[in-house]
Amino acid sequence: MRRRIENLKPFPFESDFSAPKTDDPNLITMSAMDLAALLADARESTAALVRDETLSAETERISGIADSLKDALTAIVNLAAHLEKAAIDETDRATALHNVRRLASTLIEGQGELFTKKAAHSSLGNHSD
Repeated sequence: MRRRIENLKPFPFESDFSAPKTDDPNLITMSAMDLAALLADARESTAALVRDETLSAETERISGIADSLKDALTAIVNLAAHLEKAAIDETDRATALHNVRRLASTLIEGQGELFTKKAAHSSLGNHSD
């Protein structure tokens, strides 16, 4: 059985054994340096995306902590207002107000510690604040 060859193209033999040159417009060629630069760019882009997502999550976490702190301070202010109006002994009132102010001061001055404690709890999976 014989097959008829319809399309025969000559192979462009190069004496230096280099790859044949082609005029194909869809052919993309890259040097090793171009490929290395492309890979480095892909790594940088991926790292930036991961960094942005991490920072976004951290910002959201800190915002939640700040809101909780604001709620706690509001509750302390309300408690102090009720203590000032309450019908209790002046010595007890002064002691209670002193304790409320000390608690508020601890919350305000120790915010850094609260953020650290919150981060330690959330990293351990403990969300019972």
